Amino acid sequence: MYSEFDVYAYLVSVQDMVFFDDDAEVAVDQMNELLHYINSYREEDDNLDVLEEVVRRTLFDWIENPDLLGLESDEMQAYILEQLADARQQEIEDHD
Repeated sequence: MYSEFDVYAYLVSVQDMVFFDDDAEVAVDQMNELLHYINSYREEDDNLDVLEEVVRRTLFDWIENPDLLGLESDEMQAYILEQLADARQQEIEDHD
């Protein structure tokens, strides 16, 4: 059963990305694209904690590493798939 993850609750606006200065609009577009990838690539077994952890990691990484703005769509998809795999593994280890 899919968790009640609502991607729309996490979408960002230009006001959320002001620290990117002139790249704020690009950052908004990319972050929202990444959030949609989380929603697209989630699996039925993913609980809300796993999905929210991926959101937190993604937001943190994008804020801390502005070079990520240069990623192409396929690279962003690979990034999200990696983050989902890591968060799933962490969830398994936390429950062992």
